[in-house]
Amino acid sequence: MIYKNLFRPLLFSLDAERAHEIGGGALGVLGKASPVLSIVRKLTQSSHQPVKAFGLNFPNAIGQAAGLDKDGMFPLASEALGFGHIEVGTVTPLPQAGNEKPRLFRLKDESALINRMGFNNLGTDALRQKISASYPKSKRHVPLGINLGKGKLTPLNDALDDYCKGFDSLASLSDYITINISSPNTPDLRKLQGSEYLEPLLYGIKNHRLKWSQLNKLPSPPCLLKISPDESFKNLETIVNKAIKHNFDGIIACNTSINPPTSMRSKSLPTGGISGKPIEKRSTDVIKFISQLTNQKFPIIGSGGIHDYDSAQRKLDAGAVLLQIYTSFIYEGPLWPSRLAKRIPLAKAWT
Repeated sequence: MIYKNLFRPLLFSLDAERAHEIGGGALGVLGKASPVLSIVRKLTQSSHQPVKAFGLNFPNAIGQAAGLDKDGMFPLASEALGFGHIEVGTVTPLPQAGNEKPRLFRLKDESALINRMGFNNLGTDALRQKISASYPKSKRHVPLGINLGKGKLTPLNDALDDYCKGFDSLASLSDYITINISSPNTPDLRKLQGSEYLEPLLYGIKNHRLKWSQLNKLPSPPCLLKISPDESFKNLETIVNKAIKHNFDGIIACNTSINPPTSMRSKSLPTGGISGKPIEKRSTDVIKFISQLTNQKFPIIGSGGIHDYDSAQRKLDAGAVLLQIYTSFIYEGPLWPSRLAKRIPLAKAWT
């Protein structure tokens, strides 16, 4: 209640992106304060239900979605707050500033955000240095995922090169890799989900993982595909079947949406991807469709619209094995991941 009554009103009085920067900075400071981290861990880490998926062990089902910490600035703090896994990024091979500001907006009445950030990040080299120094595998207690994107100026025909460069730079530091082809805020990125580009892209990533593994004499980290909630079920069937064909290890469903629900269509909304409560039903429907399509044999991380315990449970009931949150963390505060994790029942194990 302290967060909602004191800190959230202060942060929400600021521009949304500025508040995000302040919050991220505070979490970065927390990550360097070992005695405080120990106290926070005692408050957050109890009675969690472990999950196994993609060959990894997760202390609980609640993960941090990509976008909250693009450049790996505060994974130690996120771990201490009770996240069962942390996904950083989206990161591109070269640094990029992203789209013009303002580009992040709150929809308070809907418990939602709209963003058109455009993969603003410091690039793979900076992320590699940051993770190597502050959150190496030897020091982490939860899996770390790294979300890879295509650079804004990279032609679609060269997208594979960007994903392979990101993979080469960061695979050895990651516990899993996410291939993001579904953000609505990089021009034409979602075309990679279409028939012209999808097959060669996924085939190329499969071959690159094999070559990387042979060259480094290491198993490739699990590779997940993050998809859009705005595709038709027919297109989703094609995307999922091709992901399975090309040895992807799972799906993250879903990214943000550019299709507001009927209740919001009469409002004047900023351009960008909607996250939070308004997309809960659609993302849950996508999870259910994929789960049924694959006979519950292809692991799904559910993301999009988890705003309370019931919405989290609906995604698990639909077929998700793990969950990720972002927007509800902004609205509910830093103890929300732990509170939610403690309410999640034992999930299905995947090997």
